[in-house]
Amino acid sequence: MAHSQSGLIIRPFQSGDAPNARHLIETVWHEHFGYHPDPFVRDFIYSRLSDIDEAETVYGAQAIFLCAVVEAEMIGTGAIKHLDGRECEMTRTFVASAYRGRGIGRAIAEELIKFALSSGYDQVRLSSSKILTASHRLYERLGFQSTLPWDPDGETHSRYFVLRIKELRPTVP
Repeated sequence: MAHSQSGLIIRPFQSGDAPNARHLIETVWHEHFGYHPDPFVRDFIYSRLSDIDEAETVYGAQAIFLCAVVEAEMIGTGAIKHLDGRECEMTRTFVASAYRGRGIGRAIAEELIKFALSSGYDQVRLSSSKILTASHRLYERLGFQSTLPWDPDGETHSRYFVLRIKELRPTVP
C-alpha cells in the first residue's frame, strides 16, 4: 500500500504501533477540542481508545486498522470496524496537522473503502464532529451522503454519513 507521495506508506497496524497511534489521535483531538467548553466533548476521546491498545485483536476478521507512515513517523490513522455482515464503520481517521492538505486523509479513506469492498460489505458508515468541515467535504467527495444519527443525541455534536458501496462492487454475469 505504498503511495508515491514523498515516502508515504499506508500499512496495517503492527505490533508496537499502539503508543504512536494513541499519541497521534490524542494530539489531533486536543488540537480541535482541547479548549472546548463542554467537558464531554473535550474529554471524549480519552475514554474511547481501548480499541487501539488491543488493535491486533479488535481489528481482526472483516476489520482493519491502517497507519500512514513517513520515514518511520506515524502521521495518520484510519480503521474499519465490523458491525455486521452488511455494514462496517469507518473510524479513527486522523492526520497530523503538519501533513494535512496533502491527500493523506483521502489516501487512507480510499484504502479503507477498498478494504470494505473486498470484505463484502454493502455500506460504510461514519460519524464526525460537526466542526470538522474539511473532513465532511472529503467524505462527500468520496460519495458519502448525510444520514440520520445512530447514536442517541448524536446530532448534538456529530454529523453522520453513509456510503453505499454495494453498487460499486463489480457484478459477475
